[in-house]
Amino acid sequence: MGLLGDSKVKALLAGFVLSVVLLVGIAALGLLAALSALGNPEYANTPLLVVFLDAAAVYIVAFLLDALVAGLLFFGLVVAAARRVSMPRNDRLAGLVRRAERLHPHVGSLGLSERVEPTTQDRMDELKERYVAGEIGEAEFERRMKRLVDDDVTDEQVRRERRRTEREYEH
Repeated sequence: MGLLGDSKVKALLAGFVLSVVLLVGIAALGLLAALSALGNPEYANTPLLVVFLDAAAVYIVAFLLDALVAGLLFFGLVVAAARRVSMPRNDRLAGLVRRAERLHPHVGSLGLSERVEPTTQDRMDELKERYVAGEIGEAEFERRMKRLVDDDVTDEQVRRERRRTEREYEH
C-alpha cells in the first residue's frame, strides 16, 4: 500500500491543497479590494499604503490565519508521510543514529535507533544475498547462519542492553 493509501495522509493532503487554493483566493480578493479602493473619493488625500491596508485589512488577517492552517497541515502531512516511509536497516546507520541520540537527547525520544537497527531476519536475508552473489563460501555462510540462529539473545534484549549501556555512558 502506497503513501496515498493511508487515509490520514489523504486527509492532510486534501486539507493542505484546499488551504493553498483558499490562500490564492483570499490574496486575489484582497488585491481586488485594494485596487477598487483607489477609485473611492473617500481616500482622495490619503497615502496609497494606508488606502491599500485599509481596504485589504480583513483579507490580510484571513490570509495569515489560512497560512497558519496551511503550515500546520503541511507539517502534519510531512510527519505522517515520514512515519510511513520505510527506513533502511543497517548497522552503520544505526551507529550514527545512536551517536546522534547521545549528543542530542531530544532525538532519542523519536526512537530512530530501534527503527534502523537490523533484525535477525534482516541479517539472515543479507547473509543469504551475499552467499547467492558468491561473496562468501558455503562454509562461511553456514557458520554465520548458525551463529545467527543459535543466538539465544533476542533483538529486544540486545536493544535494552545497548540503551542501558548508553545511559551509563551518558552519566
